[in-house]
Amino acid sequence: MKEITVTQTQEWIISALLTLMDKKNYREITIVDIASKAHIGRRTFYRYFKTKDDILVLYCNVILQDFAKKIRSKEEITLYSVSVSYFEFWNQHLDFLKLLRKSDMLYFVGDRLPEFLAYVAVLVDHVMPEEIEDTMKRQDSYYYAHYFNMGGYWSITTLWMEKENRETPEEMATIIENIIYRKL
Repeated sequence: MKEITVTQTQEWIISALLTLMDKKNYREITIVDIASKAHIGRRTFYRYFKTKDDILVLYCNVILQDFAKKIRSKEEITLYSVSVSYFEFWNQHLDFLKLLRKSDMLYFVGDRLPEFLAYVAVLVDHVMPEEIEDTMKRQDSYYYAHYFNMGGYWSITTLWMEKENRETPEEMATIIENIIYRKL
């Protein structure tokens, strides 16, 4: 799968939206607000995005490339190493999660997490794009297991991010292993 490249204008738009989300609720932010903050015209905005949700989708895909790189850098891909990478990744992007939470929008990532992580699985050559499409069409037990696992990861992530004294990514990986291997 091809790596996503972001133009300078798209970076300005993403930055403008994230800055505005720090000050206003996402639902109150308009395209005009974003374009103004990014110092571009509305027509330029629409050349790159149809909606402000599209900005968040692009941003998520861009940062997920970092997650894929973390996984690829591991000598061995195990439940533990992927879990450490997962929590290191979200620890680095905690401000983004907090912006989403502030606007009651954690669902934006949570609802798309299986899709986003399928994208990561392709980026790290864990699966081929056709396998993802085939699984989504079949909706077999693997499909349900994938959603079940992602729901668990996401629920734990949202609990973890709220804590003042969060566990380290390594501690969280051990907790995940204990849950999955039924040691808890």
